Amino acid sequence: LDGIILAPISVGFFVFNSMDLNNVYAGILVSNVITIFYHIYFPTRFGATPGKLALGLHILKMNGDAITYSDAFRRYLPNLLLGLIAIINTLFAVSKADAKVYNDLSWMKQSEYLQSMNSSMFYIQMICINALLFTSFFIFISNERKRSISDLSGDTAVVKKYYLKQIKEVMNK
Repeated sequence: LDGIILAPISVGFFVFNSMDLNNVYAGILVSNVITIFYHIYFPTRFGATPGKLALGLHILKMNGDAITYSDAFRRYLPNLLLGLIAIINTLFAVSKADAKVYNDLSWMKQSEYLQSMNSSMFYIQMICINALLFTSFFIFISNERKRSISDLSGDTAVVKKYYLKQIKEVMNK
């Protein structure tokens, strides 16, 4: 659900970026600040992202306490590192791109054009993304608590809100 919630923002930035090559720089900055804010502020302030809250889920430290900004940051760190790879690849491609050519293309062709500026690095980026997804899935299905790679890096767990009171009682004993 978080992807669905953030999708309109992403689409908005695709449209904004397609207007001019120089917009890509601002688009990268603003969209990443929004995404980082979303994944760090909401879990710290409300105990989960809006998507998790809608599903009745809550993020806790392994000891049952609410997560801190530091915990939320560490939890988001694997995704942030992948995002940095994407940012570097995009910035490198934009630096090599011709603004006149880019600005004359349709928005789908603009993406293809930027990928052609740095095609080998985009393949490496896709390999890294898929490796993280596969590793996270393997870790999730292989551990008894069903914790993701993000949970392991932040020392957190995602639990159903229904069980919060019971978890707090057990942890306080």
